[in-house]
Amino acid sequence: MPSRNPGSSRPWEAEMVQARRDDRPWYKQFWPWFLIALPASSVVAGLYTLHLAIVTKDGLVVDDYYKAGLAINRTLDRDRRARALGIAAVLRYVPRTGRLTLYLEGGKEGHLPEQLKVRLVHPTREGFDRQLVLKRTDARTYTGTVRLDARGNWHILVTPPDRSWRIGGRTRLETPVQIRLAPFSE
Repeated sequence: MPSRNPGSSRPWEAEMVQARRDDRPWYKQFWPWFLIALPASSVVAGLYTLHLAIVTKDGLVVDDYYKAGLAINRTLDRDRRARALGIAAVLRYVPRTGRLTLYLEGGKEGHLPEQLKVRLVHPTREGFDRQLVLKRTDARTYTGTVRLDARGNWHILVTPPDRSWRIGGRTRLETPVQIRLAPFSE
Protein backbone atom coordinates (compact mmCIF):
# COMPACT_ATOMS: atom_id res chain seq x y z
CA MET A 1 0.00 0.00 0.00
CA PRO A 2 1.41 3.39 -0.95
CA SER A 3 2.34 5.81 1.75
CA ARG A 4 -0.36 8.25 2.55
CA ASN A 5 -0.17 11.94 2.72
CA PRO A 6 -0.90 12.92 6.30
CA GLY A 7 -4.24 14.58 6.51
CA SER A 8 -5.38 13.34 3.08
CA SER A 9 -8.18 10.94 2.55
CA ARG A 10 -7.17 10.26 -1.09
CA PRO A 11 -4.18 7.94 -1.49
CA TRP A 12 -3.66 8.66 -5.22
CA GLU A 13 -2.92 12.34 -4.57
CA ALA A 14 0.63 11.58 -3.46
CA GLU A 15 1.32 9.66 -6.66
CA MET A 16 0.02 12.53 -8.83
CA VAL A 17 2.19 15.08 -7.07
CA GLN A 18 5.21 12.87 -7.54
CA ALA A 19 4.44 12.32 -11.25
CA ARG A 20 4.42 16.08 -11.97
CA ARG A 21 7.71 16.72 -10.30
CA ASP A 22 10.75 16.53 -12.60
CA ASP A 23 14.12 16.23 -10.90
CA ARG A 24 16.24 16.63 -14.04
CA PRO A 25 18.68 19.60 -14.08
CA TRP A 26 17.56 22.73 -16.00
CA TYR A 27 19.94 22.15 -18.91
CA LYS A 28 18.22 18.84 -19.67
CA GLN A 29 14.79 20.48 -19.89
CA PHE A 30 13.15 21.57 -23.17
CA TRP A 31 11.68 24.97 -22.25
CA PRO A 32 14.86 26.77 -21.10
CA TRP A 33 16.57 25.88 -24.39
CA PHE A 34 13.52 26.98 -26.37
CA LEU A 35 13.49 30.33 -24.59
CA ILE A 36 17.25 30.77 -25.13
CA ALA A 37 16.94 29.87 -28.84
CA LEU A 38 14.55 32.74 -29.63
CA PRO A 39 16.93 35.65 -28.87
CA ALA A 40 19.94 33.61 -30.01
CA SER A 41 18.40 33.19 -33.47
CA SER A 42 17.83 36.96 -33.63
CA VAL A 43 21.50 37.56 -32.82
CA VAL A 44 22.60 35.13 -35.55
CA ALA A 45 20.26 36.76 -38.11
CA GLY A 46 21.56 40.21 -37.13
CA LEU A 47 25.19 39.13 -37.54
CA TYR A 48 24.39 37.65 -40.97
CA THR A 49 22.66 40.89 -42.02
CA LEU A 50 25.69 42.87 -40.83
CA HIS A 51 27.95 40.57 -42.87
CA LEU A 52 25.83 41.15 -46.01
CA ALA A 53 25.87 44.92 -45.45
CA ILE A 54 29.66 44.97 -45.21
CA VAL A 55 30.46 42.54 -48.03
CA THR A 56 27.98 43.56 -50.76
CA LYS A 57 28.09 46.83 -52.68
CA ASP A 58 25.02 49.03 -52.66
CA GLY A 59 24.55 50.03 -56.30
CA LEU A 60 21.88 52.59 -55.41
CA VAL A 61 24.16 55.06 -53.64
CA VAL A 62 25.78 57.80 -55.74
CA ASP A 63 29.24 58.87 -54.58
CA ASP A 64 29.35 62.37 -56.07
CA TYR A 65 26.02 64.13 -55.62
CA TYR A 66 27.13 67.38 -57.27
CA LYS A 67 28.12 65.68 -60.53
CA ALA A 68 24.90 63.66 -60.46
CA GLY A 69 22.93 66.90 -60.15
CA LEU A 70 24.72 68.43 -63.14
CA ALA A 71 24.05 65.28 -65.17
CA ILE A 72 20.33 65.60 -64.46
CA ASN A 73 20.31 69.04 -66.13
CA ARG A 74 22.06 67.66 -69.23
CA THR A 75 19.56 64.78 -69.34
CA LEU A 76 16.62 67.20 -69.23
CA ASP A 77 18.09 69.05 -72.22
CA ARG A 78 18.19 65.78 -74.19
CA ASP A 79 14.55 65.09 -73.31
CA ARG A 80 13.56 68.59 -74.47
CA ARG A 81 15.41 68.10 -77.75
CA ALA A 82 13.65 64.77 -78.41
CA ARG A 83 10.31 66.42 -77.68
CA ALA A 84 11.13 69.31 -80.06
CA LEU A 85 12.04 66.86 -82.85
CA GLY A 86 8.88 64.81 -82.22
CA ILE A 87 10.89 61.64 -81.61
CA ALA A 88 9.17 58.59 -80.11
CA ALA A 89 9.41 54.85 -80.74
CA VAL A 90 7.69 51.51 -80.35
CA LEU A 91 9.90 48.77 -78.93
CA ARG A 92 9.11 45.07 -79.23
CA TYR A 93 10.92 42.42 -77.19
CA VAL A 94 10.71 38.64 -77.50
CA PRO A 95 12.33 37.00 -74.43
CA ARG A 96 12.66 33.55 -76.01
CA THR A 97 15.01 34.86 -78.73
CA GLY A 98 16.18 38.03 -76.96
CA ARG A 99 15.29 40.05 -80.06
CA LEU A 100 14.64 43.79 -79.72
CA THR A 101 12.98 45.64 -82.59
CA LEU A 102 12.53 49.40 -82.42
CA TYR A 103 10.35 51.43 -84.80
CA LEU A 104 11.44 55.08 -84.64
CA GLU A 105 8.84 57.83 -85.14
CA GLY A 106 9.53 61.52 -85.78
CA GLY A 107 12.82 63.16 -86.59
CA LYS A 108 13.99 64.13 -90.06
CA GLU A 109 14.05 61.31 -92.60
CA GLY A 110 17.54 62.01 -93.93
CA HIS A 111 19.07 62.63 -90.50
CA LEU A 112 18.27 59.39 -88.70
CA PRO A 113 21.31 57.63 -87.20
CA GLU A 114 22.57 54.27 -88.47
CA GLN A 115 22.66 52.96 -84.90
CA LEU A 116 20.88 53.60 -81.62
CA LYS A 117 22.25 52.94 -78.15
CA VAL A 118 19.88 51.16 -75.78
CA ARG A 119 20.37 50.91 -72.03
CA LEU A 120 18.25 48.44 -70.07
CA VAL A 121 18.52 49.54 -66.46
CA HIS A 122 17.40 47.31 -63.61
CA PRO A 123 15.89 49.58 -60.93
CA THR A 124 17.63 47.99 -57.94
CA ARG A 125 20.67 45.97 -59.10
CA GLU A 126 23.31 47.76 -61.14
CA GLY A 127 24.98 44.45 -62.02
CA PHE A 128 22.01 43.42 -64.17
CA ASP A 129 22.10 46.55 -66.38
CA ARG A 130 22.67 45.95 -70.10
CA GLN A 131 23.87 48.19 -72.93
CA LEU A 132 23.52 47.31 -76.58
CA VAL A 133 23.56 48.85 -80.02
CA LEU A 134 20.59 48.50 -82.34
CA LYS A 135 21.45 48.66 -86.04
CA ARG A 136 19.16 50.17 -88.62
CA THR A 137 17.66 47.54 -90.91
CA ASP A 138 15.04 49.70 -92.63
CA ALA A 139 14.23 53.40 -92.99
CA ARG A 140 12.98 53.60 -89.37
CA THR A 141 13.54 50.08 -87.99
CA TYR A 142 16.41 49.09 -85.67
CA THR A 143 17.14 45.57 -84.35
CA GLY A 144 19.44 43.81 -81.91
CA THR A 145 19.50 41.00 -79.34
CA VAL A 146 20.00 40.90 -75.60
CA ARG A 147 19.77 38.29 -72.83
CA LEU A 148 18.41 39.45 -69.49
CA ASP A 149 19.46 37.68 -66.29
CA ALA A 150 16.85 39.15 -63.97
CA ARG A 151 13.10 39.49 -63.76
CA GLY A 152 11.14 42.56 -62.81
CA ASN A 153 10.71 46.09 -64.07
CA TRP A 154 13.24 47.60 -66.46
CA HIS A 155 13.93 51.21 -67.41
CA ILE A 156 14.65 51.49 -71.13
CA LEU A 157 16.71 54.43 -72.41
CA VAL A 158 17.36 55.02 -76.13
CA THR A 159 19.84 57.60 -77.49
CA PRO A 160 21.66 58.20 -80.79
CA PRO A 161 25.47 57.78 -80.77
CA ASP A 162 25.98 61.55 -80.31
CA ARG A 163 23.57 61.53 -77.31
CA SER A 164 21.76 64.60 -78.63
CA TRP A 165 18.31 63.34 -77.57
CA ARG A 166 16.84 60.65 -75.35
CA ILE A 167 13.60 58.68 -75.14
CA GLY A 168 12.62 55.99 -72.69
CA GLY A 169 10.03 54.03 -70.83
CA ARG A 170 9.51 51.36 -68.21
CA THR A 171 8.11 47.84 -68.51
CA ARG A 172 8.45 44.20 -67.49
CA LEU A 173 10.43 42.14 -70.01
CA GLU A 174 9.50 38.60 -68.93
CA THR A 175 6.94 37.97 -71.68
CA PRO A 176 6.76 39.26 -75.25
CA VAL A 177 6.03 42.94 -74.93
CA GLN A 178 5.45 46.04 -77.02
CA ILE A 179 6.06 49.40 -75.35
CA ARG A 180 5.91 52.99 -76.50
CA LEU A 181 9.03 55.02 -75.73
CA ALA A 182 8.80 58.80 -75.52
CA PRO A 183 10.76 61.75 -74.11
CA PHE A 184 10.46 61.94 -70.35
CA SER A 185 8.20 64.69 -69.08
CA GLU A 186 9.54 67.34 -66.74
